[in-house]
Amino acid sequence: MAKSCQGEEEEEEEEEGKEKTFEEKEMEKQKTLYQQARLHDRGAAEMVLQMISASKGTMGPMIVYTLKLGIAMLNGGNAVVQQKMLDYLKEKRDAGFFKSLSGLMQSCSVLDLNAFERQNKAEGLGMLADEGSLMMRERGEKVLQNDEFTRDLFRFLQLLCEGHNNDFQNFLRTQTGNTATVNIIISTVDYLLRLQESISDFYWYYSGKDVIDEPGQRNFSKALAVAKQIFNSLTEYIQGPCIGNQQSLAHSRLWDAVVGFLHVFANMQMKLSQDSSQIELLKELLDLQQDMVVMMLSLLEGNVVNGTIGKQMVDTLVESSNNVEMILKFFDMFLKLKDLTSSDAFKEYDPDGKGVISKKEFQKAMESQRQYTQSEIEFLLSCADADENDMFNYEEFVERFHEPAKDIGFNVAVLLTNLSEHMPHDTRLGTFQELAENVLNYFEPYLGRIEILGGAKRIERVYFEISESSRTQWEKPQVKESKRQFIFDVVNEGGESEKMELFVNFCEDTIFEMQLASQISEPDAAERPEEDEEEPHSLLEELTAAEDEEASLESSSAFTMACVSMKKNFTNFMKLLTLKNIKKQYKKFKKMSTKEMIVMFFSFFWMIFVGLFHFVYTLVWGLIQIVWTSMFGGGLVEGAKNIKVTDILGNMPDPTQFGIHSDVLEAEKSEISEATASSDLVQLAKGEKGEPDLMSELLGSIKKEGHSKHSPEPGLGDISEIIGTDAPANLASAVRQKKLEQAGDSSKDTETETKAEPEKADTEDGEKKDKAKEEMQAEPLSEEKKVRRRRHGQKKGEKDAFMAKFLAGLEVYQTKMLNYLARNFYNLRFLALFVAFAINFILLFYKVTGEEEDEDSDPWNDDDDDDFGMEFFVLQESTGYMAPTLRFLAIIHTIISLVCVVGYYCLKVPLVVFKREKEIARKLEFDGLYITEQPSDDDIKGQWDRLVISTPSFPNNYWDKFVKRKVINKYGDLYGPERIAELLGLDKSALDFNPTEETAAKEATLVSWLSSIDMKYHIWKLGVVFTDNSFLYLAWYTTMSVLGHYNNFFFAAHLLDIAMGFKTLRTILSSVTHNGKQLALTVGLLAVVVYLYTVVAFNFFRKFYNKSEDEDAPDMKCDDMMTCYLFHMYVGVRAGGGIGDELEDPAGDPYEMYRIIFDITFFFFVIVILLAIIQGLIIDAFGELRDQQEQVKEDMETKCFICGIGSDYFDTTPHGFETHTLEEHNLANYMFFLMYLINKDDTEHTGQESYVWKLYQERCWDFFPAGDCFRKQYEDLLG
Repeated sequence: MAKSCQGEEEEEEEEEGKEKTFEEKEMEKQKTLYQQARLHDRGAAEMVLQMISASKGTMGPMIVYTLKLGIAMLNGGNAVVQQKMLDYLKEKRDAGFFKSLSGLMQSCSVLDLNAFERQNKAEGLGMLADEGSLMMRERGEKVLQNDEFTRDLFRFLQLLCEGHNNDFQNFLRTQTGNTATVNIIISTVDYLLRLQESISDFYWYYSGKDVIDEPGQRNFSKALAVAKQIFNSLTEYIQGPCIGNQQSLAHSRLWDAVVGFLHVFANMQMKLSQDSSQIELLKELLDLQQDMVVMMLSLLEGNVVNGTIGKQMVDTLVESSNNVEMILKFFDMFLKLKDLTSSDAFKEYDPDGKGVISKKEFQKAMESQRQYTQSEIEFLLSCADADENDMFNYEEFVERFHEPAKDIGFNVAVLLTNLSEHMPHDTRLGTFQELAENVLNYFEPYLGRIEILGGAKRIERVYFEISESSRTQWEKPQVKESKRQFIFDVVNEGGESEKMELFVNFCEDTIFEMQLASQISEPDAAERPEEDEEEPHSLLEELTAAEDEEASLESSSAFTMACVSMKKNFTNFMKLLTLKNIKKQYKKFKKMSTKEMIVMFFSFFWMIFVGLFHFVYTLVWGLIQIVWTSMFGGGLVEGAKNIKVTDILGNMPDPTQFGIHSDVLEAEKSEISEATASSDLVQLAKGEKGEPDLMSELLGSIKKEGHSKHSPEPGLGDISEIIGTDAPANLASAVRQKKLEQAGDSSKDTETETKAEPEKADTEDGEKKDKAKEEMQAEPLSEEKKVRRRRHGQKKGEKDAFMAKFLAGLEVYQTKMLNYLARNFYNLRFLALFVAFAINFILLFYKVTGEEEDEDSDPWNDDDDDDFGMEFFVLQESTGYMAPTLRFLAIIHTIISLVCVVGYYCLKVPLVVFKREKEIARKLEFDGLYITEQPSDDDIKGQWDRLVISTPSFPNNYWDKFVKRKVINKYGDLYGPERIAELLGLDKSALDFNPTEETAAKEATLVSWLSSIDMKYHIWKLGVVFTDNSFLYLAWYTTMSVLGHYNNFFFAAHLLDIAMGFKTLRTILSSVTHNGKQLALTVGLLAVVVYLYTVVAFNFFRKFYNKSEDEDAPDMKCDDMMTCYLFHMYVGVRAGGGIGDELEDPAGDPYEMYRIIFDITFFFFVIVILLAIIQGLIIDAFGELRDQQEQVKEDMETKCFICGIGSDYFDTTPHGFETHTLEEHNLANYMFFLMYLINKDDTEHTGQESYVWKLYQERCWDFFPAGDCFRKQYEDLLG
């Protein structure tokens, strides 16, 4: 039953070392809950309690497996099982359960030093020689018996309180209503104290020895594992916080155990770090130390200023001040190693970056840094394992000690910081802070702190770790832009709850954006190790190739050698131009200092000069040598001298022997070992045997192979068969190859032969070869066909593997390219703006001409609409380079524009989709949208989002993948789970997590791949993307760039991008759009008023609208209504005095009085009022935005965003408000804390973290300290 809950999980943990995603963890959790529910529904929880109660505190096999079943049912902190067990214990009032637990703790064993000494004495006397290793193992278990049972017992107790179950925590301490009460908390401390004393005894036993032997390490490891589990159980007893258990522990003998463990930690970590064989035990010791510090931090949860627990903890540290000093010194030494080895001064000792250095150089480096004392230097050198040359790998050395010191040192820094802030007037802490000054300074950038309103309605401080990558991503340009926009939009908006809601939404969006930025920055970190791994391999290949070339060129002509040398040099030159080599050199260049760059600059030109000189010299000397050898060198005579008899005879095939020995020779070739071949090549190169000896041995060996009566004697045809199509062309290489075969055979014979006579060995060898020949000749032809088919299949498999590898590599480079574009999106935008300025500068040299195009004209930029003939736009230049430059820049600008769209799609579109998915998920879960209420018909956005809620891919970017299940659990009772599941696109199989029902894997085909694409989700996603304003702007920007190839003047529109790139200019544009609705309505009113005046003018004042000076050809502007209206809008509105300035003077006209009224009212209503209103709206909007920015700046400088308390309260102390907003209520720290909670496992949360996480999931922001802070709450105590 226990394996059904945890068997698969344990196997997966062993197989996968990588961290699982949130979705994978949640799926495993749901499967575990499913199996646990099946067990506890059948009464397994009550059975576990009954079995433990019936044991009466006596160990046995049944109780062992009962504990394992209980652990499996409670694994993950199953609140339902916990509550069922608690209800059973309260209902039955079974005091025997707790008495059995206490009795089992008392029967748990600890390290028995006497048994260990007896075992060692028995081994020393040789009494175990006959019994063997099994008896040794049995006697070794007597030193610490039942360690696994002890861990299971305390693990079971830990899981009873998992998830900070306050009811069970208190019930373990006091069983209200029972006849007898057993304090399990005190029982746990009593066993911990016994275990600590036994560990201390073992330490004293080994204190006089240099190294802890293997039995000692094994027993220490068991004891440390048990102590680790006990500290974890104690931590779970008190987290929440459970005030009663905290006080119970504080008044127990826990502090005695802590003092003893501090002594063990301080002395053992110094001892274990000096020998590499004890590193694993050192890691276990440091892990135990970390768990103890976490337990001490849990005691301080909900701590008040000058609390009793804080005082007791300070007393404990003071009592063990020497041990604490040693621990802090240990951490300080190893934490500074990272900075030492990464400094520029240290790189001088290892300029090549091999990671290896001598102890003397390492000592000099530490002495030059002046960060270590002489005793610390000697200790660090004693921890390094050097080889016979006094060299050691310092990178491995730093990694071995720095990471554990970093993990535990952070918790120690948190503990000291917590104590110093809650015990401000205890002068004894000043000593520890001075000792830990370097440790505290090291962890200061990574130590985040916030203040929350805890469950007790008291302000509490929370400490957590901020990763280095989070701080790096926080400074990215896209995150800074989002931060500025949020502060500008939110600071003066709404009440506290609305402001906190917007702030949490901003935090969620920023967390996703930072995670995205981290993903697009990841691939570059993995590039260097691959290159470092490939370098030795490529060097080996180059050396092998060089040896082969030298061997093949021994008898070649001078011309052939020259050609091969030229080819080799050209290949080496092309290798220098490869992308991999360029990237490698670029990385080296980035790491260079200024001095190295200057030296390399002059070396580069010197190399060019020397290279040109060498090239000219080689060219001239090569030409002279060719002419000399061709005319006076006697090349034919030298060639004839070099020809050997074997070369002539070897090329004459013997038809009688053709094709007989090929099988044998191929079999012999396949048996040659690489090591023998390389050794014989060396011997041949040294010239140990001459050519006649080789020839005679070759012929003799063939005769020896075929000395049987039935075997034919080989002739010259055998030699020609040796020189087949697969062999080298000359006989010398064939002779050498045959010699290698003989050497391989002789080496095999010498390995297997015994002390027999040489003649007998030769005879047996010959008989074996005869049998081998007969068997090979008897093989049918079908075997050869099978071999060919197999080879063909292997080639095909190699092709498929090559294609798969090629496609995988292509995908990797595609991802790298897209990530590069996303990282440099803002740089590309700036580059596009710069190119647009360059293009528009060239456009200033255009002129209009009516003549035919000359040589400088641009055929792409001609306009042919003119009443008097053709007009052409031409560049007015005399150089001739501006037109090609313009075309080149136009192409570059279009490419950059397209690349910007791709970069934006990779950088910002995922965030846009995430925001939209989060909005839909929140409305589904908390508002019941589409379930309890429907969006209105005119809500286009709501109707469009209805499309995605039933798709399998939703949610894709939003991290809560189980939001649909939460919706079903919340609204299923009212509306039916089947109906809601149908609405959300979930089938019946998705409603349960039965792991026994596994779907068969479908074969991957094109049809299955097409059917797996979620088209509805992608259509919805396209709709979201194309309604994003920034994406539409980039699309318009790219369209203008493409149209610019038809008419270059389209590039003038890109200059507007300067207004989008600068904050001040964006504010000016915002002033026009800020009151856009009012502005549009005012313009509409202006058009209506002008139309009314047009109607009056058309009916009564048409004669005044003659704009022609010629009386014979009048130009009447108001003969038709459309012309009259356009004239009023175009001329009348622009005229300074209104429409009257553009009409004839009405003096003496019968309509003079009406004209005066018409002109004055037009001027008053249109010019004075309406145009002034339009201008006022724009000016007021600009002033409002400016005042809002100033108000935001003032509020951020004078009022805390989190608590809302003004700076006047904090500035009573120097830099009080600055300290408060940067350390206590820092906006970034609250965002980092939320990110820390999201990435952390639920079962690992502390009490404060669980409280905040629960409220966050309920979308309740009561944990924010609105109107209060820690300093204000403890104003009297803090002074």
